[in-house]
Amino acid sequence: MIASATRHPSPSAARLAGLVLLATAACAAPRPPPAEALALRQRTAGETARRLDDPRTAAALYGRASSSAAAGDRSDLAADAACRQGLALLAAGDAALAVEPLERGAVLARQAGNLPLSARALLGLARARRTTGQGDVAGPLQQARALATAGGDRVAAALAELGLGSLAPPEEARTRYDAAEALAGDSPEVAGPLRLARGMAAEREGHLATARAEYRAALAPLSNGDDRPALLHALAAAARLADGDAAAGAEAAALHRRASGVAVGLGRQEQAAAEAAAADRAERR
Repeated sequence: MIASATRHPSPSAARLAGLVLLATAACAAPRPPPAEALALRQRTAGETARRLDDPRTAAALYGRASSSAAAGDRSDLAADAACRQGLALLAAGDAALAVEPLERGAVLARQAGNLPLSARALLGLARARRTTGQGDVAGPLQQARALATAGGDRVAAALAELGLGSLAPPEEARTRYDAAEALAGDSPEVAGPLRLARGMAAEREGHLATARAEYRAALAPLSNGDDRPALLHALAAAARLADGDAAAGAEAAALHRRASGVAVGLGRQEQAAAEAAAADRAERR
């Protein structure tokens, strides 16, 4: 009697069966609701625009993402996108338009229990109000510091200290700047604004050499961030102080040229023309 042979599937058949199972599992995986999926796509498109240095397009896409998320009852995603929208508008120099999404983002994030995100939105709100000269600035900064501390975001807490220091008398300001440095002074997000703030304080007190060094040190971290108005401030200030150095004509010209380019990007045509003219004068020295 001949024993029957056990038949095993061929390797190719086994691989095919595995692929079918994987495909079935993928099809069975839960997908986000349509409104949430749309919001995520819009936010991703906004991030791409931001990386391509197009903050206005990024802001428009973030705004759509926030609306789509709100329509899908995703308040946490709506808060995130609203905060990104406001910060993109600040980067584009549109501080007045940034106020509403930042206010909304701060409230939505707090309601969703995301304290660090609410703190970041409040920091942006304080910047926007200070730029426009309208509304309370200290209140959002104090709230941001408390929320950041409670949420464990040392960088946001440091930025709040910097903002409060910029509103304070000189002695208190120095204390707050030291506190910001102790919290997160090694972070590029803090280092640029910290150096800029210390440069402004030194210039107000007449310590021009110190101010010039601080402005120079602020340029690299600010150039790698999204706060273009702060970068423009640091470039213009460093260029202005270099103008007073007879041996620094080339440095002054280069700084004025960079400031002019940033001003063009922010839509500040008069300042761009003034910086370009200053660069021409520095080159002729």
